Amino acid sequence: MAHEVYLKHTQTFIIGISGPRYWGELHEHNFTDIMYCPEKEEADQNEGTKIGNLAWIIYKQELAIANGINMTHVPDIYLQFDFPILLELDYAHITRETIKQIGAASNSNIVILIDFFISSAWRNKGIGKEVLINFIEQMKGKCGYIIILRNEPMQFGRLSDPDYEYAKPVTELDSLEKDPEKAQYKLNAFWQRCGFKLFKDYDNVFICNVEQAVPDYSKAVRTSVS
Repeated sequence: MAHEVYLKHTQTFIIGISGPRYWGELHEHNFTDIMYCPEKEEADQNEGTKIGNLAWIIYKQELAIANGINMTHVPDIYLQFDFPILLELDYAHITRETIKQIGAASNSNIVILIDFFISSAWRNKGIGKEVLINFIEQMKGKCGYIIILRNEPMQFGRLSDPDYEYAKPVTELDSLEKDPEKAQYKLNAFWQRCGFKLFKDYDNVFICNVEQAVPDYSKAVRTSVS
């Protein structure tokens, strides 16, 4: 099946800390749609079919270091789900043991992957893996690590909440795996195929050193992400 897949940026929230000691934009919230169009059609970002979503936060730790602050000074970061885990990547708290496990990174910025999902009609075609692998490649030079804190199969998490509208147009929950353990196993295996690995002894928390990522390209379809 020949196709083109690309990311269509939809929104960015840029947040900084005001005050005489701090300047600049410390982190960004980014939202994109994953779009599909046939190979022969021009990949115009105003055309195509929405088949998924990708959302992430980039914490600009390099800028925080330059201003003499850390994660504990940034409310939108320390209020994140499982902040104690995230704090292990803070330059003021990271240990030699952690660096040994995940590898050193020349860029101290951190991406927190918030949402990543593909419509069930487009699953099992290699599209999700190829999009994520390309996303990792695009993050090289922009961050050192990508971490997944909220790692749960969408059909058992917040995307099953009737009040959560973000993914409803492209997600058919009823067609997904019904067994929670099997679903979690499949999801964890997906992250590992894309170059992520378990972070220390935390349950279902995955991390990727973008400078050292060695994803599994086997059986990946050919797509383009721009």
